[in-house]
Amino acid sequence: FEFWHKREPEMESRRDATAGLHQRRRMRYDQITAQWNQKQQEIARLEAKQSVYPPYVERALQAIRAQCPQADARVLCDHIEVTDARWQAAIEGYLRGARFSILVDAEHEAAAIRIVRSLPGRDNAASVIQGEKALRDASRIKLPEGSIVHVLKFSHAIAQAYMIASFGNVVRVENAEELRRTARGVTVDGMGSGNYRMFRCDLPD
Repeated sequence: FEFWHKREPEMESRRDATAGLHQRRRMRYDQITAQWNQKQQEIARLEAKQSVYPPYVERALQAIRAQCPQADARVLCDHIEVTDARWQAAIEGYLRGARFSILVDAEHEAAAIRIVRSLPGRDNAASVIQGEKALRDASRIKLPEGSIVHVLKFSHAIAQAYMIASFGNVVRVENAEELRRTARGVTVDGMGSGNYRMFRCDLPD
């Protein structure tokens, strides 16, 4: 009896260790499954020639569409086309995460950002464009001659207004020497300037 009494804690410890190992393996399996599903969605989008969004944007879109379908949520990059292929990577690189901002109908902007804010963890990192304000402000802006907007084509009025208001003063320049004297600029080989800094802004292959 004394032998088995001493063995019980050891057996329980082993059972706990086995249960913990099983739980960790299950969590790892679920993580790998989620990653595989995400990659399958990305492949499907690529095959359909659709944009591939970061996971947090995808989940924000799903939440807005489920909770506020009348907002007609869309993603900025789906409504912008760079008409000069030489500038594609540099301009997209300059925009960085802004190109994945979410467009909604003006009257639902507040509801959309509340939905995004309520998402757990990193899923609430998506941005919602202030479309009504962008439309108002863009109407008063005169674009400089070399603006990147001149080589963009739009299929959504708010997308156009947002780009004019937020990036209309980003100009295309020839080289780094010209860039260093430009407040907000971009070169065709992927160098940019802004906020008194110069930086690399080409996208990886």
